Formats: sequence, structure tokens, C-alpha cells
Amino acid sequence: MRPLWLALCLLAGAAQAGDFELGRQYRHGDGVRRDTTRAFALIERAAIKGQPAAMFTLSNMLEAGEGTAVNRAAAHQWLEAAAELEYPQALQQLALNLQDGLMGYETDPARSAQLLREAEHALKHRH
Repeated sequence: MRPLWLALCLLAGAAQAGDFELGRQYRHGDGVRRDTTRAFALIERAAIKGQPAAMFTLSNMLEAGEGTAVNRAAAHQWLEAAAELEYPQALQQLALNLQDGLMGYETDPARSAQLLREAEHALKHRH
């Protein structure tokens, strides 16, 4: 029998993943009625808990104004937070933004190239 604290930790981790997965379902209308406002709230909760995929998704939702008002500054913060955690898609998107000056970023070819190398490394070492 597992100790109670271990069971609670496992449940907390499942709840964190659950917020993101349920948020994705609401975002895309996958098995539920599409509701981007609810999706945003669930994905934001997972991002605040430190889930890189949620941070990345939240950044894109903030940039597009999906389920919330457009907030480019917050979109940058969440994208950069996910990239700091070596989330490959965030590294790639940030690299492209810096390469092409997208999402309001100034172009920085050297930093873009470095981020692409980091993304490649992160993809190779993904579990």
C-alpha cells in the first residue's frame, strides 16, 4: 500500500495534467462543446502550475486573443517561460519569431540559430 502523501502527490500531478488536457478538449471541441473561454482558464491554470505545454499553448491563445483579449506582453512571457523549460515547440516558435520579427520581436539571427539548436537537442532528449 502506498503512503497517503505519495497518493496525494500522484493525484495532484494528474489534476495538473487534467487541467491542460481538459482545456485542450474545450479549445478544439473534442468530445465537448467548444468553449475557448473555459479552455483558456483551464490551460492558464496548468501553465501557472508550471506545465510547459500549457505555457506554450497559453502564449498562442494570448497572441491570437483566443478565449481572452489579445495580450502580446503576456504571450511573450509565457512563450519565453516555456522556452526556459526547454519545451521544443516553444524554442522553435521563439526562434522563428526572432528570425522573422514575428509577434513583435526584434530580429536576432544569432539568438534564433542558438534556439533552433536548443530545440533540436531538446527533441533528441525527450522522454
